[in-house]
Amino acid sequence: MHKRIGAAVAGTAAALLLVTACGGSNGYNQASSVAPAAQQQNAAQSATAQPGSAGDYGSDSETSADASSGTDDGYTGGDEGSDSGSADAASDKKWPILSVVNDAKLGDILVDSKGRTLYRFDKDTDWPMVSNCTGECLKKWPAAKPVTKAQAEAAGLNPKLVSTYTRPDGTKQLSYNCWPVYWFAGDTKPGDTNGHGVGGTWWAMGANGKKANGGKPIR
Repeated sequence: MHKRIGAAVAGTAAALLLVTACGGSNGYNQASSVAPAAQQQNAAQSATAQPGSAGDYGSDSETSADASSGTDDGYTGGDEGSDSGSADAASDKKWPILSVVNDAKLGDILVDSKGRTLYRFDKDTDWPMVSNCTGECLKKWPAAKPVTKAQAEAAGLNPKLVSTYTRPDGTKQLSYNCWPVYWFAGDTKPGDTNGHGVGGTWWAMGANGKKANGGKPIR
């Protein structure tokens, strides 16, 4: 009798830990666990980084195979901002594999190793974690590369918010606070947030795992 009760309690505790790790039913329970952006940017200097460039950052020429794999090395076209000194500086910056930047309109948002704004999709679910962006959708919204918890921690992020989602085709995708994460083909240089508010369902990923700007458009 005592053994059965003990096992039930242990099972319940394990289930609660799992739900908490993924933010329960809405994915928003971890908001206070992210360090301020300034601390994250300082800590990020020790994280794995790779240089971005205006030439490999953005156009719509990504193939569906590359997009769905989540292992792309960036867009193959796009030269927007190449005539601007400030844009060149942003593109040439060595970005950590995952970091937070402060956007003037959206607040603290997540960016990837090329400085690309990362997004979440309202038609996905966090519990159970499911991506509903497949096929043609992935041409516009390629799946973001997964990162390890150690890499996230080195960049100053809470590693508990970072996990890897296995897509239906078996490829891996970054998830943040249990939401599958994407970048947008319409962003052509670091600092672009053109995907925020698209269709009323796509939003920049806030550093706390919520929709940036409270899920409200900025245009």
